[in-house]
Amino acid sequence: MSITIDEVKKLAKLSRLEFTEEETQEFLKEFEATLKQVDAINRVDVSNVDLLEKTIDADTELRRDEITSSLSASEIVANAPASQDGAFLVPVTVAED
Repeated sequence: MSITIDEVKKLAKLSRLEFTEEETQEFLKEFEATLKQVDAINRVDVSNVDLLEKTIDADTELRRDEITSSLSASEIVANAPASQDGAFLVPVTVAED
């Protein structure tokens, strides 16, 4: 699988990252190498491998539920790029027909 410069720029924008042209080219090379590794993993035949439910035979110890203080709505959205009435504002990602 390959990725284009425009896709890298779109990914950077969605991730709120700013790249120089040189950084964009470097990211493109590194991301394509990562995609090649993922593709290699996806090609591995695991049809004869039993599903793994647990990695060890020990029971997981869970912590007790305890009521603690929480953040206010204004504190939660304080670092959001955009908010309104205590809610996050996000760009439209699905176009309406």
